[in-house]
Amino acid sequence: MSDTLGWTSYVDTKAQVEHDRLTLLQEVFDPVTARLLERVGVQPGWQCLEVGAGAGSVARMLAERAGPANVTATDMSTDFLEPLASTGIRVMYHDVTVDEPPGEFDLIHSRFVMEHVTGRDATLRRMASWLKPGGLMVVECGTPVPELSSHPSVRASLTALGEMMSASVGTDPEWARRLPLPLEQAGLVDCVAEAHVVPARGGSPMARWLTATHRLIEEPAVARGVVTAEDLSAAYAAYADPDFVDYTWLTVAALGHRAG
Repeated sequence: MSDTLGWTSYVDTKAQVEHDRLTLLQEVFDPVTARLLERVGVQPGWQCLEVGAGAGSVARMLAERAGPANVTATDMSTDFLEPLASTGIRVMYHDVTVDEPPGEFDLIHSRFVMEHVTGRDATLRRMASWLKPGGLMVVECGTPVPELSSHPSVRASLTALGEMMSASVGTDPEWARRLPLPLEQAGLVDCVAEAHVVPARGGSPMARWLTATHRLIEEPAVARGVVTAEDLSAAYAAYADPDFVDYTWLTVAALGHRAG
């Protein structure tokens, strides 16, 4: 049974609004990921797996470095990935928690995926077994930190986002704060981690992405009483105000090798 709960049923992964949200995500976080891949030193010919490829930007980065024929991009919804296939990238519908291994890899990367997988520790062990000896796993995960917000409505809305994603999808919004320990427990070696914060200044791509992500849970969160419509409205207004700046979204990147 899959441990990837309900994301594709909870979010309309074929809708233009979701494509727009993922495009904002890429605009915000691709520079961080690109620097990470540069430091890793992806080489031509490396076999690379992108787990939960979303709208495909990281798979394209990997293809530029390793060659398109050496990149496999998987997701539980591949509609936004189909254009990659024409470039030579292998696109697969794949549930990382239960499906057969898609190959053996020099590099496995995921971004904002593992925190949404309920069996994430067991899944990391599965993924680690797909690495070639000496292969590298790179996991980027997000964790909201609402208690750091200077705005009470933003604080309430971020808290509600975590609660709703946990209840409906199985997300653990604090799992990223344990990294790199889960990679070590998956049997990987030389594991390290670092954190990065992109400021959410009103009107910025980061603030617009947070607004779009809040909107995913808006109706059920208000219906369940975990946040008020007034708090959400005030949070959206803050995210649109250039005089507002917040540091409440932490991205943690962890790296580990399979013993050679």
